[in-house]
Amino acid sequence: MGLVRLDTHAIRHKSLKDYRRAEQTLDMLKSQLKRFREQDTPGFRAWMHQTFGSLLTRQRELAQAIHDKQDLLREIEDLAYRYRLSNVAAYRKAQWRRAHPEEAQAEDLRFEEEVRRRREEQGEHPGKTPDACDDAPDLDDIFDDDDFKTMTDDAWNDFGDFYETMTGSRLPPRSARRSHQDDRSARDIYRTIVRQLHPDHHGAMSEDRKNLWHEAQDAYRRRDVAALYNVLARCDNGEAGLGQHTPISLIRRLTAQLRQAIQSTRSEIRRMKTDPAWNYEERTRDPRYAGQIHSELQSSIRFIEHELRSFDEVLARLEREAHRPSRQSQSKRRRPPVSDLMDELLF
Repeated sequence: MGLVRLDTHAIRHKSLKDYRRAEQTLDMLKSQLKRFREQDTPGFRAWMHQTFGSLLTRQRELAQAIHDKQDLLREIEDLAYRYRLSNVAAYRKAQWRRAHPEEAQAEDLRFEEEVRRRREEQGEHPGKTPDACDDAPDLDDIFDDDDFKTMTDDAWNDFGDFYETMTGSRLPPRSARRSHQDDRSARDIYRTIVRQLHPDHHGAMSEDRKNLWHEAQDAYRRRDVAALYNVLARCDNGEAGLGQHTPISLIRRLTAQLRQAIQSTRSEIRRMKTDPAWNYEERTRDPRYAGQIHSELQSSIRFIEHELRSFDEVLARLEREAHRPSRQSQSKRRRPPVSDLMDELLF
């Protein structure tokens, strides 16, 4: 029985057409992202500062004031726990430490040395956190578990408190989930590109492959998964590019890689579209848009001012009590711990 030659021209033509279409789609999507990063984002920031400069300055000053007072209260809470002090005594100590930073640093070193010495006497490992759970769950498992993917932000924060209690380490913020997954994907793709571009695989580096190498380095630094997929697809093209000489299986594999990059880029675009900078010029043509932002900024400022007053009340109360005649036993019996004072601010 003779062999029948199979005409693959039509199959290859369709495969090449699919590849070119995917390549054009990816280029279009990447140009949208490039416009957002290079034009929309800086343009929107400039418009915001030009239109709402005074409100943004006020909001930034208030936020910094709250941040400073939060730091002070956390320091008081830490000192109260570390040295078994009352709130008022911890407040006095915090003020003294801020006025004498060098002495405070020396005190911290002495405290750390004492803790290390006690752990060694008790047979503990110097680097081990007390009461930490030896069987702490792996963060990869936490981020990938379906229950945690659908968990609300409040539930995530509650779990974070439990995780810290059990392990002695703070759970990364919810926003770390996407960057954590992107880092792993980018690392895997980057390693594949390095193998593809290695001289052992394709011989001496040509100018085109050197350009691909620099592109891959830049994309990996930005953890740009879509750009890495694009580089990977072009690594297999060969110096002559795709054409009638290219095996159909290779064309289809490269097309599949491009489609993965398209999917990743579309997901990123969906996230970017929630940013107010996306296509902002179209929104700013409507005068109601500026009015809406003005109203939101004023509402935000009023809320921050309310929060700031709450912090001021707590600190003012500690300040008054710090200057009263000392009644240490009564202070320890009646004053709530600083953590309870923080709870008052939250609720």
